[in-house]
Amino acid sequence: MRIRSLALAGLLLLTLESASTAAQHVTPQNALRKTDEYLSSLAAQGAFQGSVLVGIDGKIAFEKGYGFANQEWSAHNSPTTKFRIASLTKQFTAACILLLEERGQLNISDPVSKYLSDLPPTWQLITIHQLLTHTSGLPNYAGMPRVEDELNRTGATPRQLIDIAATQPLEFKPGTHLQYTNTGYLLLGMVIEKASGLSYAAFLEKNIFTPLGMTSSGYDTAKTILSQRASGYMLHDGKITNADFIDMSIPNASGSIYSTVEDLYHWNEALAQPGRLLAKHSLEQMFTIYPETTAYGSQNYGYGVVITHKFGKLLYYHGGGVKGFESEIQRYPEENICIVVLENLDPTKPWDVADYIAAALSGQPPQN
Repeated sequence: MRIRSLALAGLLLLTLESASTAAQHVTPQNALRKTDEYLSSLAAQGAFQGSVLVGIDGKIAFEKGYGFANQEWSAHNSPTTKFRIASLTKQFTAACILLLEERGQLNISDPVSKYLSDLPPTWQLITIHQLLTHTSGLPNYAGMPRVEDELNRTGATPRQLIDIAATQPLEFKPGTHLQYTNTGYLLLGMVIEKASGLSYAAFLEKNIFTPLGMTSSGYDTAKTILSQRASGYMLHDGKITNADFIDMSIPNASGSIYSTVEDLYHWNEALAQPGRLLAKHSLEQMFTIYPETTAYGSQNYGYGVVITHKFGKLLYYHGGGVKGFESEIQRYPEENICIVVLENLDPTKPWDVADYIAAALSGQPPQN
C-alpha cells in the first residue's frame, strides 16, 4: 500500500509539474488560437453566435465574429456588428452620474427626491449612491406582469414604469444590503435628464460616445435604420427562432444601448485611464468595494461594475441580457486584459465564453 501510495504521489507530482510547465509556456497567441477553435466549434453546433474581442496591454490582440447577425439573409457577425448590450448600459449610466458630480450638478449622497418629484414616501430618502450600488431596496419593474405582458411591446415612459414599480413595497431598508434592480438605474436616467437638461440619449452622445470616438454606439430605438444591426434570436426546443420583441424604452437607462465589441473595448480602456473620461476620484468611486454590496460571498457591486476575483486575479465585470441578446465585458486590471463578448442568441452565456478566454490566457482550466 505504501509503495502504491508513493507511486500515486509521484504521479500526482509529475502531473502537477507538467501542468505548471504547460502553464508557464502558454502564450497569448496559443491561447487565442485555442479560443478561436473552441468558439468555431460552438458556432458550428449552433451553440454560439456573436462577436468577441480580446485586448492585451492596450492593443487589440484578437477580434472575430461567429455565426449570423441575420439568419434570414445569411449575414455574418463581425467585430463591427452592432448588438444590444442590455445591462452593460448600467456602466454608462453610472459614468454619466459621475460626470455630473464632477461638474457640480449633483452629489452622490443626495436623496433622489431632490431631483425627482412625486416619488412614493418610502422612496424619498433613497440616495443616488444607493441607486448606483443596488442597495436601494426598490422592487424591480422588469418582469412585473403588466410590463412583461403589455408594455414590452407597446413601450412606456420612465414615469409610467416607476408608477408600476411603486405598487410594490420596498424589498428591504435602503442601504442595508444588495439586491439587483433595474428600477434604480431607471431613476438614475431620470436624474441625469433633470440635472443636465438633456435627454438621456443626448447626454450619452455628447459626453461619452463622441468624446471617446464610439461612432457605432447609441441609444437603441426600433425606428432607427441602423447599419450592421444584429437581429436577436432564441433557442427554442433546440432550434433557433426569432426573439420576442421588446420596445427599448422599457430597459431605458438600465439597458437600452447598442454597441460593438470594438467600441466597448475603447470604452473599457477609457475607464482604465484617469482623466481620459472620468477623473481619478470618480474612477475610485466606481471601483470601490462598498461593504453593504457584498453578494454571493465574494462579489461586490461598485458603480455599474461587479468587483471580484477569478483565477486568483482581480476582476471587474458586468453582463447583460435582453430578449435575443447577451453581453459580457471583463477586465483583469493587474494583467491589463480586456475581454468583450456580445451575442445575439439567447439563452447562451457570454460570461462562460469570457471565462474560457481568461482561463486560456492564464493557462488554467475554466471554472464552473
